Amino acid sequence: MDLFLKAEKREITGKKVQRLRQEGKIPAIVYGSEIDSTILTVDYQEFEKVYRKAGESTLVNLKIGEKDELPILISSVAYNPVSDKVEHIDFYKIKYGQKLTATVDLEFIGESKAVKELGGILSTILKSIEIECLPRHLISKIQVDLSLLKTFSDIIHIKDLPVSENIKIVTDNNLVVANVSKPKIEEEVKPSEVEQSKEEKGKDGEKKEGEKDNKETKQEKK
Repeated sequence: MDLFLKAEKREITGKKVQRLRQEGKIPAIVYGSEIDSTILTVDYQEFEKVYRKAGESTLVNLKIGEKDELPILISSVAYNPVSDKVEHIDFYKIKYGQKLTATVDLEFIGESKAVKELGGILSTILKSIEIECLPRHLISKIQVDLSLLKTFSDIIHIKDLPVSENIKIVTDNNLVVANVSKPKIEEEVKPSEVEQSKEEKGKDGEKKEGEKDNKETKQEKK
């Protein structure tokens, strides 16, 4: 699926870019292979639609004005800490035929038998991994099938992830992606411990009664 995003060159810089944001535009910059860095603006709503599908590991065709489209990655997105709205975007222009590295999200699917039937506790340790490949082989996510976790001894490592032979995983293959641990069971109190506890309470009660009788006897003698 090809993704497209329109952009316009901009002249406004510095604090004045706040006016652009108020107009529903986002300041941006494109840089990378065989091009000069260029400052841009993109439409806020259009960018959100594309970014939702592309993330930071899918090729997007960026069209600047009436020029030819540039193959880019959304390299960085800066957010306003108060409003959480996008404040600035970095686009990276890639070169066809040249391998690149990208961070890809892991999508957990399916249901673990060890969780459903054995009451285990699922742990998803990694949320994303790094890959290396040619631009045309880039993917936006890798699916992790949790149904492989049937017992508490089953573990999904990075090396178990289903990826094309055109993609090289850069992250350590031996790292754990997901596993299921045994449920925590409260220790049962042994009957002998219960009886012992009752006896101790009884003795304390008898002791207190005895102390009380002694006090009463002393008072009578007085």
